[in-house]
Amino acid sequence: MSLAPSNLPKHEAKCVPPIAVPTHGPGGVFSVACSTTISGPALLCLEKVLDLSSYPTWNTFIPTASLTTPGSIPPSLSPEVRALAERPGYISPGAKVRFNAVMVPGGSSRAVDLEVTFLETFESADGKRGYRVVWKALGTPHFLLHSERVQEFVEDVAEDGSAVTRYACWETFGGLLGYVLPKAQLEDGFGRWMEGLKKVVEGAE
Repeated sequence: MSLAPSNLPKHEAKCVPPIAVPTHGPGGVFSVACSTTISGPALLCLEKVLDLSSYPTWNTFIPTASLTTPGSIPPSLSPEVRALAERPGYISPGAKVRFNAVMVPGGSSRAVDLEVTFLETFESADGKRGYRVVWKALGTPHFLLHSERVQEFVEDVAEDGSAVTRYACWETFGGLLGYVLPKAQLEDGFGRWMEGLKKVVEGAE
């Protein structure tokens, strides 16, 4: 089933009260959340997020990313997700990744290390097929800062019969440093990620 709350901000990224995440559970200091509808198949949306080499073409928040430790392919992965995760350079469960985040457009980047905690298929409450990828931040003591990001892609059908994706995203931050994080910059970055993903998927259709 979907883990996304029904009241995520639509078409923009906003800081909201903390939303539960798979590894850390409920609680935290705050979440950055957004949602939108993308004209294109859910699997294509997932592909763009898993393919780190594609980030320079669409992702101004994380314009470069690299796989530092390969993940594994659990037998529970659905065939279509397995086919993506097996591609060279794509992320899979357990993979460790380095993101180079540009918090301010045109500014310098800073490295963020992550571990992919979940990559899975699910069925939404209305019976639609969905995909979910989740990663958590590494490198900081838990009591100082911890975070985990969830992205869900649920495929639906538009009035003209074409495929559309209901995209939901949130990252929940906890720990002492959560109180001093630059919320406006995070909102801007998540918004740029969402809009870049929407643009590249819709341009591919």
